[in-house]
Amino acid sequence: MTFYTVKLSFIIVEYHSIDEILICQRSILENISLEIPYEIIVSSNSVYPKNKQKELVEAYDTLKWVFNKSNGGFAYAMNQGLKAASGDVLIIMNPDIKLGDGFGKMLAYLLQNNSIGVIAPQIRSVQGKVQDSFRNFITPMNFLIRHFRRLTQKEKFKIPVAPIQVDWVIGAFMMMPRQAYDAVNGLDEHYFLYCEDMDLCKRMYQQKYSVVYYPEAWIEYEGTRSARHSRKYAFIFLKSLLYYWGKLGFY
Repeated sequence: MTFYTVKLSFIIVEYHSIDEILICQRSILENISLEIPYEIIVSSNSVYPKNKQKELVEAYDTLKWVFNKSNGGFAYAMNQGLKAASGDVLIIMNPDIKLGDGFGKMLAYLLQNNSIGVIAPQIRSVQGKVQDSFRNFITPMNFLIRHFRRLTQKEKFKIPVAPIQVDWVIGAFMMMPRQAYDAVNGLDEHYFLYCEDMDLCKRMYQQKYSVVYYPEAWIEYEGTRSARHSRKYAFIFLKSLLYYWGKLGFY
């Protein structure tokens, strides 16, 4: 599989976010080489009525639409989009993301390294601040330590300047070869929100694939960190984390 024979599938989950989808689509168009075939799949959890679905398909016919029967959460919607994908390289991304520089370099790096299951770029805020978008697998101990440090001191994040292997990357943007996706059989739909990205990366390692953070490419993404500011989302996060520990262990 070479750079110009590979087909890309971008899969974006939509939940009452059409305007963001269109901005995201524009950034893809502006950053993808014309020689590389690709498709953009929108997996909608908005449960639009049939007339609205027809309207969207006709108005935005360059997008491939998947309309889900219910709002089953991020992992559920992403899997529906992934099932409809025909690409050799699958790209999971949030609708409120804009591609920056280095996308082609990251794709080439992936294609040159068959051991990679997931690769992800540097993530910057709208103001240009680099985000802590890769983590160690969450254990009970480092979970407590991280939250204690957050309360007592300012978090410090060392920014890598070269590609490095990491435990997991956040699911706002993940690029993976189809054979790796097939090996892990997609995302675990038991997660409504949170931890499905860590679970996916853990299972990549179980299948002898690696996870790579690639800072020579970047995207713009603000992120809300809802679980830090909402009891509702904090509960959803803890529920997902407990399921993850029960399924994959505390290490």
